[in-house]
This record gives sequence, structure tokens and C-alpha cells, in this order.
Amino acid sequence: MTLFLQQLVSGISIGSVYALLAVGYALVYSVFSFTNWAFDAFMVVGAFGAFYAITDFKLPIPLALLFAILFTMLVSVFVERMAYRPLRIREAPRLFMMISAMGANMSIINIINLQFGGHFRNFPQITGETLSVGGIKIGMMDVFAAVFSFITLILLWIFLYRTKMGLGIRASALDLLTSGIMGINNDMVAIIIFGISGILSGVAGVFYGIKYAVFPYLGLVTIKAMIASIIGGLGSLPGAVVGSLLLGILETLVSGYISSEWRDLFTFSLLIIVLLFMPNGLFGKSTKEKL
Repeated sequence: MTLFLQQLVSGISIGSVYALLAVGYALVYSVFSFTNWAFDAFMVVGAFGAFYAITDFKLPIPLALLFAILFTMLVSVFVERMAYRPLRIREAPRLFMMISAMGANMSIINIINLQFGGHFRNFPQITGETLSVGGIKIGMMDVFAAVFSFITLILLWIFLYRTKMGLGIRASALDLLTSGIMGINNDMVAIIIFGISGILSGVAGVFYGIKYAVFPYLGLVTIKAMIASIIGGLGSLPGAVVGSLLLGILETLVSGYISSEWRDLFTFSLLIIVLLFMPNGLFGKSTKEKL
């Protein structure tokens, strides 16, 4: 039982990081109906930003985290402005936007790799403290990452459902063309959405880099967030959170009870099973019921 609870806690911690990325995927897809593959690069930008803010600029951890989040947000908005908006204005097929996202992703990662090198970097020891509850040891950094992630998601929910700007985003998710005709500035909606996506991926990148290591290809984990978003129901924000937690818990249980070598097999098997029986994901949202 102790091992189960230990794996459960670890799964929630990992799932909370997946949730940040999965919600970002769902948010972009719900409005613009394409998958933003550049999340991989944004996550890397966040991790590198925080690492060098701490090691080179000697910023305290809160300021380093804030710097990484803001910098990633600016990069995300820049990519939207340069890689997506021209295609959107020309009403290009969504497939072209996905291809553009892949190009932006590869360009940013290769620039980082050429500039900083591909070796692994470890954050300075931020906290090695552990909290012991009933024989279950929980790393304080894992607790902080989970709490911070959930607070970020709660603030996002408040923004979307309790503000006028959030109402505009939800209207755009229902029908982008009609919302534009009714006076909603679609370009501003895009800036806000990609700014939020940058924030979410930046936070995820920082915590993932702290937990493991910082290197140009750490963003490959975003494929897990994409899977979580599909499992929960692509385009559904609550579904993205639920799918991420389920996936995080499943992976840690498989690693703890079977082997980490089998983890990805179970992950993709779960995806296939969900798609076979519930093509719209666990939450069963249709394309007209987004957000």
C-alpha cells in the first residue's frame, strides 16, 4: 500500500506538469483547430531561460521563474505573429499551420542546440527536503510544482469564465468567423491564447528541467501531453487536466510495479483503447462543444 500511495503522489506531480501542456494544446485547438507542435520548443525556452537566469544572472528563484515565463510568452506570441498569422489571414488550410508549427519548433530547438550545445545541465540544488507522511516520502519540489501548476490552471479557469476577455475567447472557440463579425478582435484573441500557451509551456519547462535536466530535446515529453489532451477530449480544458492526471498516475504505477521500459507501451495502448471506444475522448466533447 505504501508503494502504491508513493507512486500515486508521484503520478499526480508528473500529471500536473502534463496538464499545463495539455491545456495549452486544448486551448489552441479549441479556437484555431490545429495542433501547436511548437510547444516542444517553448518548453525548452522556458527551461533554458530559468537555468541561465539562476546560474549566470544570479537571479533568485522566483524572479528566474518569472523571467522564464515572460520570455517564453514573448517567444510564443512572436511565433504566432510570424508563422501562424500570415497563414490565417490567407485562410490557408489548418494542415499548413501545423507544418509551420513543426518548422518553428525545429528552428528554435536547433538554434538553442547550436548556441548552447546539447549536453545536460542540472539546476542548482533548490531544495532537497522531503516531506514524510505515513511512510510516504514526498519531495518538496514535487509538491511545489504540483501546487503551482494547479494554481496556474485555476487562474486560467477564472480568466476564461469570469472575465469579459475570457468570454470573447470562448465565443471564438464556438465560431471564430461569427465572433469576428460580432466585433471580437481575432488577432487579439490569438495574441492572448498564444501568450497563455507560452506561460503554460514555460512553467512546465522550468519544473521539468528542475526535476530531471535541461537540454535541447527535453520538450519531447510534450507528446505525452498531447496524448493526455486527446484522451481527455481534444479541445476540452477539463478533459486535458483529467487526461493528464490519469496518464501521469498510469506511468508511475507501471514504472513502480512493472518496469519503466513498459511505460510508453501502456501509454500508447491507453490512447488506442480510448480512441477505439470513445473517439472524442473521455469527456466526449463534440467539435461544437469546446472549452
